[in-house]
Amino acid sequence: MKFRYLSSAACLLSLLSLGAFAQSGGGLQPDRGEIESARSANIVFVNYEGPSSRIDSLAEIKGIGAALGRELPAGGAASRAGSAARYQVIRAADPSVKEGLDADILILGSESQVDHVRNLRWIIAGYLGSAWGYAEKDAYTLATFITVYDAVHRGDMKYFASKYKGVVLKELKPETAGLALAYTDWPGKSFIVIPLSSGAKAGKLGAVDTGAVSDKAVADSLKAQADKGVADRQALVDVKEREAAQKQADLDKQKADLAAAEKKLAEDRAKAEADRAALEAQKAAAKAPAGTGTAAAAGTGATTPATGAAGTATPAGGAASTAELSTKEAAVKAEEAAVAAKAADVAAKKADVAAGETAVAAKTAEAAADRKDITADQKAVIAAEVAAKGAAAANGVYLIRVGDDANHLGQVVFVDSDKGTAIRSSRINTLHLRSFAELGDSFVAVSGLEGKAGGVKLVKLDKTSLESVAESKPDMFPESSVLVLGTSVYALAKAADGKYYVARFAAADLAEQARAKDASMPYTFMREVAGGIAAQAPGGAFILLKPDTLEKIKELKP
Repeated sequence: MKFRYLSSAACLLSLLSLGAFAQSGGGLQPDRGEIESARSANIVFVNYEGPSSRIDSLAEIKGIGAALGRELPAGGAASRAGSAARYQVIRAADPSVKEGLDADILILGSESQVDHVRNLRWIIAGYLGSAWGYAEKDAYTLATFITVYDAVHRGDMKYFASKYKGVVLKELKPETAGLALAYTDWPGKSFIVIPLSSGAKAGKLGAVDTGAVSDKAVADSLKAQADKGVADRQALVDVKEREAAQKQADLDKQKADLAAAEKKLAEDRAKAEADRAALEAQKAAAKAPAGTGTAAAAGTGATTPATGAAGTATPAGGAASTAELSTKEAAVKAEEAAVAAKAADVAAKKADVAAGETAVAAKTAEAAADRKDITADQKAVIAAEVAAKGAAAANGVYLIRVGDDANHLGQVVFVDSDKGTAIRSSRINTLHLRSFAELGDSFVAVSGLEGKAGGVKLVKLDKTSLESVAESKPDMFPESSVLVLGTSVYALAKAADGKYYVARFAAADLAEQARAKDASMPYTFMREVAGGIAAQAPGGAFILLKPDTLEKIKELKP
């Protein structure tokens, strides 16, 4: 499916009014609720939006990612999990390399079936919860940013080379690195990169590098949304603040451990120095002339026995033997070596504490800057909403945005005709234009694609919210015409025999109330004629049906 992306002004020129929707086409775009601007306001995620699927539950969708996480070994060791044909994760990590980021890479295989960014995020969230121990809310927040991050940097190998280790780069290619914008380009064509922090550990909020996934390009992308992505950005800054608090708690423990290690090192060093001094005294005594095995105390006639290594004493009147001195020398050297090792360990702990202090300060400052930026944007959004509310409603006009794909599917948009900007748009972007009809407070149309889990349904969109408020139970002919008469809606329903029959639905909830017993041609045009509903039969003749029961009244043969 091919999509053309247009700026707001260009889109306005190509949009069709509801009274003339069959005359021309334009660029298909998804609803604003799922738009993720990236690098430019013209780049958005394109999701499949049609009748909702009743097959995969949210638990099953999250379970795809959770299963991948459970397959991977704990820690940061390089490994793989999953099926290359469907969903796979590569743990691209190399602890021996200090510069650059490690990453988990989620691959959407050629047989993967996810077709909406919301569900993709739940798969990623399920993975983050299972592999790294994130709580569900935090996992989904991170998944939201990860998808935008990978869309922003899609195919940008120069960027990836500047940020990631070689173990990550060898898995990426320009044509597949990152996340494609259209769901039709996801299977087999998207390697979603999840940046990992140095020393990432399961159960720690900092396992995913929150600074990387919210870099300037991502922030600018979110700010391009009408609401400036305030809610998502607030959710991530909350994660960052708790991450900083967790880092501080870890740092406090490191500092306590360091203080204890420094105290023990000082004690061991003092003992080693004392033992060395005693040993050197014994060596000197051993070299003295016979009869001088004791040393005169300074200024007195008293004598002091020489003290051996590790506090042992050599009896007065006798020097230590060569063998004894050799044994004590080895003991003192071992003691000094142990002190040197402890000193190196303490130095490493000091370096870790210094690095921890830097990381805490950086994450705290990052979160504070984000919070300040969000507050300013939030004020701007509120002010803009207040100023535009009255004018937008007064100038608003309903239009259809049409795709240049093979099916020419459409989406209802409510546009400020004065400014040329979208006020809101329908979530559903798979409306078949031939079926489009208008009620007093809503629109009805056939939506969806055959082969999709949700099927092809008749849907009703509320004009105020442009959300689907009703959906038919039976599948419909995708290009069915729709006739509205009073409180009834007529359209072609698909039967088990593969044929299509005129069906009557209640305008209020699209419940089926009657169905013709005589089949109609799929592309028939329905019209009210002589108190009945006229439709064309497969043989070419027209049939006239009763409006209430849809029983055949007679045939009309032109």
